[in-house]
Amino acid sequence: MNVANKITIARLFIPVVFLPALLGGMPYGHTLAFVLFVAGTATDWLDGYLARRYGMTSDFGRLMDPVADKVLVSAALVGFVVAQPAIVKAWMVVAIIARDLLINGLRLLAMQHHEVVAADTIGKHKTAWQMAGILAVLLYSAYQDFAPKLAQPAADWVGAHVPPILSILFHAIVVLTFVSGGRYLWKYRKLYMRDV
Repeated sequence: MNVANKITIARLFIPVVFLPALLGGMPYGHTLAFVLFVAGTATDWLDGYLARRYGMTSDFGRLMDPVADKVLVSAALVGFVVAQPAIVKAWMVVAIIARDLLINGLRLLAMQHHEVVAADTIGKHKTAWQMAGILAVLLYSAYQDFAPKLAQPAADWVGAHVPPILSILFHAIVVLTFVSGGRYLWKYRKLYMRDV
């Protein structure tokens, strides 16, 4: 097994530590969760770079790399429902994960017909905004580890204003998720209509 694939496998285990850090109430747990997610994002870039640069691409990597990404992102979203319920609602997480499962199913169907469902511009924007939203919520969560040590007026201001802004951001991400998913389903409708 090459180095790129080993990094991908290691990323699969990040949620095992990430979720307890986010939800477990340990000292500076939110900060640890933020660091772990950033590390997971960095290893996603690293294994892809190594695979391309040194010819380490493999069927295993092509299959497991997106799986590792989805596991980490899903862990963060599900964790937010418990850790930051004022920002991320359960229905938002269900919508985002359901869309991803639907599009992954479409990709599997495309593979059976020897076609490829390529990521389009809106899909890439959805992914970028989703990652930005997750990092923003994790950064706010990490801030909460240090909030008791800050001046009270500043902590009160952040606590009053940041969660509503992040909630609006996640509502926008859900809208983008639906638009992106709808475009995929329309663009590749022949794939599933031919089996109806």
